[in-house]
Amino acid sequence: MSRRLGTLTALVLAAAALATVPIAGPAEAAADCLSEPPAGLLQSGCDDTVPPETALTSASTQPNAAGWLAASTMTFTFAGAHTDADADALGFECRLDGPAQPHDWTSCTSPRTYSGLVDSDTAPYTFFVRAVDVADQAFTYRVLGADAEPGEDVDPTPATLTWGQDSTPPVGFVNPDTYDDETPQQPVVVGRTVPIRLNSNEAGAGFECELDGRATPCTPGAWQLTNASSGRHYFRARAVDKAGNPSAWSPTSEFFVPTDLRARRGWTIVKKSGAFDRTLVRSTTKGARLVLPKQRVGELRLYAPTGPAYGAVRVKVGATRWRVVDLSGRRAAQREIVVIDRYRGARTGKIVIEVLSRDKPVLLDAIVARTNVFQG
Repeated sequence: MSRRLGTLTALVLAAAALATVPIAGPAEAAADCLSEPPAGLLQSGCDDTVPPETALTSASTQPNAAGWLAASTMTFTFAGAHTDADADALGFECRLDGPAQPHDWTSCTSPRTYSGLVDSDTAPYTFFVRAVDVADQAFTYRVLGADAEPGEDVDPTPATLTWGQDSTPPVGFVNPDTYDDETPQQPVVVGRTVPIRLNSNEAGAGFECELDGRATPCTPGAWQLTNASSGRHYFRARAVDKAGNPSAWSPTSEFFVPTDLRARRGWTIVKKSGAFDRTLVRSTTKGARLVLPKQRVGELRLYAPTGPAYGAVRVKVGATRWRVVDLSGRRAAQREIVVIDRYRGARTGKIVIEVLSRDKPVLLDAIVARTNVFQG
């Protein structure tokens, strides 16, 4: 009887002791856990809940402001860091999304190069890189048999770069509307505005333009070069696509802008819309002269209105003979009169325009005087 009582008493005391010990539930993450693998055979691991961070430190080509670049090979450098005292080694995983590219994460090292990338107008590329806590990733911390830390060992916010790719130069089409029957290759433009059409085989391409070797702003489509000064000019342009690829420069186009005539003694200024610089010079005084500075002249043209009531002038360059210009023809708001064509050689001297008629109005608009001798 005493043996049974002793056994029963021992069981009761054991049960009471167990009642004071809580039943173990799922393990909680240790606040100071820096590395998950157990340090020894008799130790259990812990849950490191702080992932590493990633920085994309460079790309071999940066996209432009519109998000495009012109390279078919891209190289990236990157780095990672722990944000706490974790001393585990870091690895990296990379992914490239884009046209016909695999989209799975793969182990990678810095630098990472992708070559042979194809151009695409429809789908951009995106490069992703994330740091990995190598030691923690190799150890699965489990609670009740389940992974208690899915994704905690890699950077949840990968570093990224997105770009569109176009590595093919465009083709530019440059067409100045400057045709001149007299000199098609060296046309005269009677005005300060020169119409020029700029087009490309690539939609959205812009243009770079040069006037006399200097950059000048321009826009694609039906564009106008404005405020052209008097004299000879040279224009060229090239298309530049959205990725910055330039086309070849267009052949250089030459054009010439006349000089406005200014009133001297015996002449007055007449305002006239539609005239070159919106003014004409007028005289009814026989012998009234306009004298232009000394220059070498291979071609000379006058621009003037004509009509039955108008008079005549005569023109010479230096010591050469006078050439008569009769303005009494059919009525026209402006007529081009070739006084000296480019087939007669060059001469040097002051240009003199003198009124021949008396008491008949003479109106003159502009003049072209240039060294433009025909080279046969």
